[in-house]
Amino acid sequence: MLFNYKFDKNETYLLACSFGPDSMALFDMLLKQNAKIVCCHVNYHKRGIDSDNEENNLRKYCEEHNVPFEVLDARTIKKEGNFQEWAREIRYMFFAQMYAKYNAKGVFIGHQQDDLIETYIMQTRRGGRVEEYGLKEVSQMRGMTIIRPLLKYTKGELAFYDRENQVPYAIDSSNLSNDYTRNQIRHDIIDKLSTMDREHFIQEIQKMNREQEDFEEELKQKVTIDSSLDIRTIIALNKREFKEVLIKFVNTLDTHVDLSDGYISEIRKICLCDKPNVTLKLADNVYLLKEYDVLIIASSIEPDSYSYRIAEPSSFSCPQFDLDFSAGASDRNIYPSSYPLTIRSAKDGDNYQVGPNLCSVKRLFIDWKMPSRLRKSWPVIVDRTGKIIYIPRYRKNYVDNHDSKFVIKIS
Repeated sequence: MLFNYKFDKNETYLLACSFGPDSMALFDMLLKQNAKIVCCHVNYHKRGIDSDNEENNLRKYCEEHNVPFEVLDARTIKKEGNFQEWAREIRYMFFAQMYAKYNAKGVFIGHQQDDLIETYIMQTRRGGRVEEYGLKEVSQMRGMTIIRPLLKYTKGELAFYDRENQVPYAIDSSNLSNDYTRNQIRHDIIDKLSTMDREHFIQEIQKMNREQEDFEEELKQKVTIDSSLDIRTIIALNKREFKEVLIKFVNTLDTHVDLSDGYISEIRKICLCDKPNVTLKLADNVYLLKEYDVLIIASSIEPDSYSYRIAEPSSFSCPQFDLDFSAGASDRNIYPSSYPLTIRSAKDGDNYQVGPNLCSVKRLFIDWKMPSRLRKSWPVIVDRTGKIIYIPRYRKNYVDNHDSKFVIKIS
């Protein structure tokens, strides 16, 4: 019994191992194929001495086979919310840490056919959005390549493999109870499936995933998910498409955000309302912003004020802009007599001379349809007398044709 996944024998891989029959079978297969592995184990201490015995036996097995062994003691991490969700979160956090430590190429996980069917049944019972039905043999998570090479084998086949190859393992007694939904499905459905029943589920999962792929492909033809979303485009989508686009868009940030149906409904209302600038907080440091006809995602909505002094015609660079006035900037109403310049963020009460009229800078920004997020950070140039003598133009897709250089980095 071997798997067909082609791995690089010169690279290091992590093995997620519980000391159960599935992961231990995978351990033995990897050893027989001379894979460079690091065994990663999480001890949740849920079953007293049994948990510690499994950790110790796995450690001994690793030492016998000269495999590095890494352990996460879950007692060191505060438990929050649902145990299974918390356990999964800290488990993959641990894998990500080890992935970086060993510069790993991938993480091998011993999920098998029973897990595949269980996952599918749970997905269909919950309903709602699904990116992939069942489990993928190879997927990406938190910058890691997750590899599940045993999905075609049943749990019984892997236990038989262990016995035939004298591979040690332990049975997690918590799996024998019906405390968790997954266990109930396993005992009431999976354990009773015939070979024909299993094949039916596999074909159904494949069919559902083909339909999902078709949906994703059609959606790509309608919407490009970039740094912003065009509101007119997404409003024309149906309910399912609209939800899928928003979820993908919101999660372009590093921080994962779960968008409830309530949030989806609120975002649609924001898209349809007359207000040109609207801010919706989705999570800590994650904001959805409506800016006229587009949506954007931001990690902050309160820009820092700034002020820089430019003593003479020269080049200058800072986080907010780059400029080069060394050859003059008369094309921007800036002359040698204007120095020293102060370039600062706009303030309430600022005024700017436009032709014969003294205009409120705030009113000017509104006329330019500048997003409110930018108005407190947009640069103004003040001469030595304290008069605002230049404000760079804001306009979507604006092309600056000046000879002098003044590039705004704020976006």
